[in-house]
Amino acid sequence: MKDGKFQLSDIKVSSLSKIYKLDDFDCGDTDLNEFLKKDSFAYQEAQIANVYLVIYNDSVIGFFSLQNDAVKLGLEEKDKAEIKKPHTEFPSVKLGRLGIDKDYQRKGLGKLIIRIAVGLVRQAKRYSACRFLTVDSYFKAVDFYIGYGFEINRHSEYASKKHFVSMRFDLLNPPE
Repeated sequence: MKDGKFQLSDIKVSSLSKIYKLDDFDCGDTDLNEFLKKDSFAYQEAQIANVYLVIYNDSVIGFFSLQNDAVKLGLEEKDKAEIKKPHTEFPSVKLGRLGIDKDYQRKGLGKLIIRIAVGLVRQAKRYSACRFLTVDSYFKAVDFYIGYGFEINRHSEYASKKHFVSMRFDLLNPPE
């Protein structure tokens, strides 16, 4: 750790495995804690989401999940992304869940996790096309994702969502 912030070299990322103890993990959000401790193995076994653990000193300090998705774009959004195809839906991977243990929050792990997720999705392009990384953000986390370069999806389908904000990160045109 440098200046109280994690560096990529400080952590290890591992696929979800029963060799890691999850009981002590607490990110302060009951839904996310429950997902990790009760649902994550079932999601992974059913191939609904791949779950990754962030490890520091042999302890799970964070996690995230990735799953296939599609994002709908309106005409203005397509123009901004310089997409000339007539399609309205585009291939994406969803950052389904992301949690950081309370003892390690505000130490740069969230941004590291997004960098790792972007890297994993970009590696997958050898096998399957993917243009965007999407997330259904809690309202309190929207600014965090905007700070990393995510944009709010404006297509009318997402306007009615009351419990989250649909967002996307353009893998071909990342922010500078």
